[in-house]
This record gives sequence, C-alpha cells and structure tokens, in this order.
Amino acid sequence: MKRTNTTNDTPPQPKRSMAPELDLDPITAALAEQERQRTLVFIGLPESNAIRPSERVQDDREATTKILDHLEVEAEPTAVFRLGRFDPQRTTPRPLKVVMPTPAHQHMALGGWKRERAQLRSQQNMARLFIRTALTNEQLKKEYEDPKTSTNPSSRGTSNATPTDKCSGSRQRKWTKTERGQ
Repeated sequence: MKRTNTTNDTPPQPKRSMAPELDLDPITAALAEQERQRTLVFIGLPESNAIRPSERVQDDREATTKILDHLEVEAEPTAVFRLGRFDPQRTTPRPLKVVMPTPAHQHMALGGWKRERAQLRSQQNMARLFIRTALTNEQLKKEYEDPKTSTNPSSRGTSNATPTDKCSGSRQRKWTKTERGQ
C-alpha cells in the first residue's frame, strides 16, 4: 500500500521571527545580556584606509587601545570589530564594537568617557567620536523613535540648545524667565 503525504503527517512548526532576542532560550539570553553588560560601541571613530582586512583590524585595535589608555582603563578588550560590511565608498565609519573583560571595565571606560570626552574629541580625527553601551534591538528602536525616553543614559538629559535665528530653519527653543534674566 502506498503512503500518501497529507498535511496531517507532520505537526505544525512554530514560526520563528527574524529578531534574535525573541527566540533565545533563557540560557542564551542570559549570556547575551552578560556580554552586553561588558560591551562598548564606538561611533564616529574613523576607519582605516588599509587594503587588507587584517591591517584594518590592527588599526582598529590600536585606535581602541589609544582611547582606552586616554580613559585610564587598565584592561585589554577581549574583542574589537566593526559592525557591518566594509565598503570603501562609504562616507561614514561603521560602529566599532569593543568587548571588555568585565562589566566593571565597561563602567570604568564610560566614566572616563564622561570626564574626558571634550579633551578626547579635541584630538585629530576624534571630533565625532561617541561611546555608548551595547543595546538590544528593542532599545535601539526605542532610542531611534524618541531619544529623550531611551534606555541609554548617555542619550538622555538636557539639551545644550542655544537660541536660533528664525531664518535658520531649525526649531526654536523657548526660554524661561530665569534663563532670560528676568
């Protein structure tokens, strides 16, 4: 007797989403969270123009070491790599992910960044540098939608807005009586 393949032969498979955080088992999710707690993301750090990938990686490691030395962090990162694919025609640098040995080293780096960012940004090619913690996809989406209510403490806070000319096209800040000196 021939067996025919019917739809009842196989049980329905659960659909898996594309978002990795939603499909992780508890152990994998905990490990991902532990790594996130010790990871930094350097945004705006210029990329090397080297042709060989190994040379670009070495240049990224040297730049990271220079920044961590300036921030007085006494630890070597366990991993340093760029996010995304290399494209020589790209005008903006890819973010650099830096995994520290412990969460304490991440906190030391963020504290040093808070104290030293003005001096660090005054150095050549560092004017657009920004350092933040690693975020989940959900946190990134929330920050993109509304930066003031984000979970990233470095993007919250007061604005350094100054009054702008109405002709400039940017939003005008309303000043309080105290700020106007009344």
